[in-house]
Amino acid sequence: MADLKPADMAAVLERTKLDPTDENCLLPIYEAIANGIYSTQSRWEDNVSDKGLVKVTVVSNPFKIEIFDNGVGLDDLNFDNFRTPFTGFRLKRGGKGFGRFIAFKVFEHIRYETAFKQDASYASRNFIFDIYDSPQIQDRSEPVDLSQGSFCKVEYSDPKAKYKQRIDAFDSLDIVERSIRYFLPFFLSGDMPDLRFYVDGAEFEARAHFNELFKTDLDRTVPVELPSGSEDFQISISRAKRNTLFRNHASLFFADDRIIGSGRDITAKIGQRTFENEQGEKVVYVASVSGEFLNKRANIARTAVEATSDEIDAIVAAASSLILDLESDYVKKRRQQQTTDLTSTLLRNPILRSAVPSQTLAEYVDKKPMSWKPENFIAELALYRTRNQENWEKEFQKGLEDPNTLSKMRHEIIEKLDQENKDALASYVSHRKSVITLADNLLRIQENGKMSLEDIFHDLVHPRMKDSEEVNFYEHNLWLVDEKLSFFSYCSSDRTNHGGRRKSGDKVADLVLFDDCSIYQDGNDGTIVLVEFKRPGRDDYSYGPAKRDPIQQVYETAIKIREEGRLITSSGATKVIAPGVRLYAYVVADLEPSLRKVCKNHNMRQAWDQQGYFYYHDTHDIFVEVIGYDKMVSDAKKRNAAFFDVLLGELTLQ
Repeated sequence: MADLKPADMAAVLERTKLDPTDENCLLPIYEAIANGIYSTQSRWEDNVSDKGLVKVTVVSNPFKIEIFDNGVGLDDLNFDNFRTPFTGFRLKRGGKGFGRFIAFKVFEHIRYETAFKQDASYASRNFIFDIYDSPQIQDRSEPVDLSQGSFCKVEYSDPKAKYKQRIDAFDSLDIVERSIRYFLPFFLSGDMPDLRFYVDGAEFEARAHFNELFKTDLDRTVPVELPSGSEDFQISISRAKRNTLFRNHASLFFADDRIIGSGRDITAKIGQRTFENEQGEKVVYVASVSGEFLNKRANIARTAVEATSDEIDAIVAAASSLILDLESDYVKKRRQQQTTDLTSTLLRNPILRSAVPSQTLAEYVDKKPMSWKPENFIAELALYRTRNQENWEKEFQKGLEDPNTLSKMRHEIIEKLDQENKDALASYVSHRKSVITLADNLLRIQENGKMSLEDIFHDLVHPRMKDSEEVNFYEHNLWLVDEKLSFFSYCSSDRTNHGGRRKSGDKVADLVLFDDCSIYQDGNDGTIVLVEFKRPGRDDYSYGPAKRDPIQQVYETAIKIREEGRLITSSGATKVIAPGVRLYAYVVADLEPSLRKVCKNHNMRQAWDQQGYFYYHDTHDIFVEVIGYDKMVSDAKKRNAAFFDVLLGELTLQ
């Protein structure tokens, strides 16, 4: 029998993908630092934070980096494992036995120098490491300084073209801060040597820099339910000053105290890009997540976690939840704002309210991402409602195939239909509420100091220059004036009675409504209702001439309609007006002093609430009512109040 042949590391590396990202460019350096940390821990054990040292020296031009540690060095045992690919020597510490080889993906030249304890004295090794050469380990003749005791030093130089541009773009702090992020668990635990960086002569002490960048708020073991079962994770929550390295809230994954990949941006889950620390500086939250689950699933190059998206999402959700617990005041305000915004949106789309299953809006909002805006909620509710309708329709069609099943479903079907009808009515009621709000605003002083013109209000009630044959039911709001007007068979808005261009002698009313079966009283002669809108705030009326006297204006229009005996629709059809047609007229205008005087001169009676006038003219056979804009809108609010309360329910109570 024979042993396996040594691994062909050149072929293995050829198949190993390492994109030229910032983190991947530094991966060999991280691996060398990690080896230095483990070596110093082996030598100094509990005293590693006092006596251990890892020193990183960077020269930018041309780029060269040296990683030195005062650990045990490459003694015979370590060197034997160094020469063995995929060794199990580091498995207890999460080593993959591959880290030293990844350097060949990034750098052309790699050199090692080491001293180590051998019996009562020290021995050394000094060699060039190159898996593409033969032999792959070539001794160098330069002597090694043994006076400093055991150590190991690795030097990387000449970055390959694919990575050089990225490496050249690093500034003096990039390698320092990225290394701190990579070894964050070591810094959080304190179980590490003194880590120092020298970048083109400038010195950076990593722990001091860590303390300046980070403030740890929480360190906790958390059980997380994954599709495969419950797993424990150690989650540390820190606040970091917002900078180029930590621009957003992040969840970082660690296997055996080293980072895997670039982590996950969790700003969307937090909902606010930054917070402020005690000094008023902008900070972001960084969640450091580790655990046996991640230790087992780090890929060989430590660039990714071999887990499903559902598993990663569950881990990230647990980390984000801890951060939100720390910012409870913000969460409360944010959730209140989201609920308020959603309520306002549902008031315009109440048909979607029933898509929130068996819970209040606040309870529904609490389960969604902190970053969600009204459109996110509406999109989900619309999808939920559509799917619910499709499922119900399938069940209904299935029931039709079996009378017994259909009979059993009777109550459910009726309940579903009732809900559908209620939802549709709620949407129309919401429309009414919006129209009333708009009408209220139209009556206010505009930015230019003038009142809104009557034409604007007229268009809100019914589009001008059109009639019922051109306007759908949902396109007019005749109910603002009087509920009964919504159901008249015909309405002509700002058009001549004959349907053509205005000619001399024509009387054009703002609205002429006709119903050939009387709504107002019994009889078969039909009903005509005239509506005249006058400019809000107008106070230049006078008794007599129709241009200044709106009461006289409706009288003359009524006489003209009776004389002509017909209305021509936009399609050319004729509406015959019988001689005995009943005539009603509304004059909608602010009850300014000059209008009150005109009303009194026409012997009109004042309404009980003193907000209008009315009069029946025997000779002209017409009932005229004068109402103010405020009263009209106020009455519309009162008439619809019960609908708002019953159908919109929770939406009006937020």
